[in-house]
Amino acid sequence: MLTLTFTNLKMMARNRHTTLWSLIFPLMLVVVFGLFSNFGGSSPSLAVIDQARTPLSQALFDQLLTVHFLATDDFMSLEMEKLIAQSQIESGDLDYLLVIPEGFGAGGQASPTLIYSSDNPERNQLVAAAISGIVISSMNAETQASNGPPPALATSEVAVQNVSFFDIALLGLLSLGIMTSSIISVAVKISTYRGQSILKRMLVTPLAIWKYFAAEIAAHLLLALVQAAIILAVGVFIFGAQIHGNLAWIFIIVLLGSLVFLNLGFILSAWANTPSAASGMGNVIAMPMLFFAGAFFSTTSLPWILPYVAQALPLTPMLTALREVAIYDAPLWQVWPQLAALGGWIAGTAVVAIKVFRFS
Repeated sequence: MLTLTFTNLKMMARNRHTTLWSLIFPLMLVVVFGLFSNFGGSSPSLAVIDQARTPLSQALFDQLLTVHFLATDDFMSLEMEKLIAQSQIESGDLDYLLVIPEGFGAGGQASPTLIYSSDNPERNQLVAAAISGIVISSMNAETQASNGPPPALATSEVAVQNVSFFDIALLGLLSLGIMTSSIISVAVKISTYRGQSILKRMLVTPLAIWKYFAAEIAAHLLLALVQAAIILAVGVFIFGAQIHGNLAWIFIIVLLGSLVFLNLGFILSAWANTPSAASGMGNVIAMPMLFFAGAFFSTTSLPWILPYVAQALPLTPMLTALREVAIYDAPLWQVWPQLAALGGWIAGTAVVAIKVFRFS
């Protein structure tokens, strides 16, 4: 069986289709996401809580809207809104929060406070300097009338773990490679063998049919580990992604996810009569799942029942477990709900694959 496993690996290495979906395509996306994460991106978001509600505070807000590199929004002057905004900073959903106190522009010298996370010191300095200049210029007339110095901008830093978008997207790209290579490669290979009557001829050979499938699965699992190692290495050593978790636990999650998608590949192969049909059906399954499971973007903003549908997809527990372990250094036992979900998917898809599989 070991010889058969390595023979399958050699066949997969010589198969251009397998090489494309398992390595080249996800690596291309790693490069694209890495370049955009390091050399591009959207404007940092700024929320403003105006507790003063004076003409001067409104003028300050109007000036902030003219800063082209900031995406500025307004909040109601409620303390609860401040707590919500601060929690958004901690979670990374908001970059900056400017609180304009009640004494600002009403004859008092209260200073606005800029709150931000600690994950981007260089950008924090730039934004704080820009907002400080706007605060001082907006107070010139007020301070000249009172013959006092303009209030300086106060800053408050929220300590958070430095997690970039690319750190999160890298694990989505890893899942993409595992999912597409497992589903599409197996579906195409089995449909090809069925069309050439290879599977049917296997039934009359001395080889136990379970050994063939065990070797096929083992070869794909080894390929998944190599694939994961290469994608993570490119993301970390070339584009500076941060992986804090235990690599052994990451690979365990990769193996569990691979088993789910291999089973899906066997299921699809039962309905695909040609390799091209198998490839098309695999893409129809894999591509929507990739985005609805939140591989690159949050699914919380999806309309209607779609966020709940996303939680039911097999890719979702794999992604959640990978991010908790790799980014937040969670131990493997802490993500047991996700591992249990993957185990359920493995058992369920295995039963279906056995029921629907056909040799001719």
